[in-house]
Amino acid sequence: MMQTLFPVSLVTSLLLFAAASHAQPVGEAGQFIAQWKASNALCRNAATPALEAIGACEQRDTYSKLLSAANYCYGPVEGGPAGWTPCGGDPSGGKPSAKALQDAALARATERFQRMGGVFVLPATINGTSTAYFIVDSGASNVQIPEELAEEMMRNGTLTEADSLGQRRFTLADGSGLQQRIVRLRSIKIGERTMENVMASVSPPRSKALLGQSFLRRLSSWKIDNVRNSIEFEFTGSF
Repeated sequence: MMQTLFPVSLVTSLLLFAAASHAQPVGEAGQFIAQWKASNALCRNAATPALEAIGACEQRDTYSKLLSAANYCYGPVEGGPAGWTPCGGDPSGGKPSAKALQDAALARATERFQRMGGVFVLPATINGTSTAYFIVDSGASNVQIPEELAEEMMRNGTLTEADSLGQRRFTLADGSGLQQRIVRLRSIKIGERTMENVMASVSPPRSKALLGQSFLRRLSSWKIDNVRNSIEFEFTGSF
């Protein structure tokens, strides 16, 4: 089981930075952006070991949320690759800049649910090849995939021993225990958006796939639209 990824002192420093961002010079913010870049590089390096890659991705996404709270926007930068810059805006009217509005639009995606077996599920592509239909479950600590999907990915070579994270014992609502295998999913693609290196548990055959907190907590926000039967994700950075 992966433990907390951030020492208390680091989280405290980042929160203080976010709270006082308007008083900080841009150069100081560069230190935090550099940390984001380092985590992003490690997250996206195919040679990074599974647990380290998951930790780096979660660290990157935490920096993304804190920089966003500090009024920094991630998006296309003129003459170069995407990056973090001050959102700017109209100081007198408090209106967001055109860049901030553009970045906010880029950070949101809406995907419709499908009805299967009497429940609404969200289709996703796992590790680039396999399709899964997830129930969004904020009460699940991890993403969960059924054993037959894990076996399918092992057969096609998209899930390997390098992705194995051992066993973990879970306590169910009725107090009973359940032992499950933990793996690293290299990618989960929903619509046009892909999240890399997500921790998942392998559940018994014919069980439901669950989109749990190992995915949801890395988003800036998410909400269910019961009128349109859709889910809206909001994120910053590289997702």
